[in-house]
Amino acid sequence: MEEIKGFVITLVTMLILISAIELISPENSMKKYIRFVLGCILIAVMISPLINFLGDGEELLVSKIDSFLSMPKEETEVSSSFEESKDTRSEVVLNNIEYNLNRLLKEQYSDSDFKVKIQGDIDMDNIEYSIKKIEVGVKDKGILNIEKIVINEEESTEVSTNSENVKNKHEIIGFLKDTLKISEDKISVYRLN
Repeated sequence: MEEIKGFVITLVTMLILISAIELISPENSMKKYIRFVLGCILIAVMISPLINFLGDGEELLVSKIDSFLSMPKEETEVSSSFEESKDTRSEVVLNNIEYNLNRLLKEQYSDSDFKVKIQGDIDMDNIEYSIKKIEVGVKDKGILNIEKIVINEEESTEVSTNSENVKNKHEIIGFLKDTLKISEDKISVYRLN
């Protein structure tokens, strides 16, 4: 880090010095030669870190890497951060699958909106997934039919569930079953309000 700081200070100093020399140089035929020499000096300053690296930079780089590797670190911090990143990647993959299923369902059934929620596991090491359950919320676009409301009738107190009133329910289940190659019992379709 000190090498970079020193390089930047040297470069800025040279740029200021070159600008000052160009400002005070006379406006005659010598000005182009002065600019040429100053440009060569600037190029030399800019490539000096590269020359230093090629000369003895390899040993410096190896020593910096060795000092970094020899720094004491607790393995629990590294392994926990690795596990957290695996969990985050799994969540991102599941979210991407949900997004793509939403998009596919909207393309297949353009008269409805969908909200897909997936419960499953992603094995990032073997690049495999297992889906435990898919919940698909369906909201029909446009005007819905009003359900019959019965008042003061004591015979039936059952309320119809949201899944009974979903248009194309069996088609949606079949589409997801064929697309994801999973069984029907893992797919739940309900109506969004």
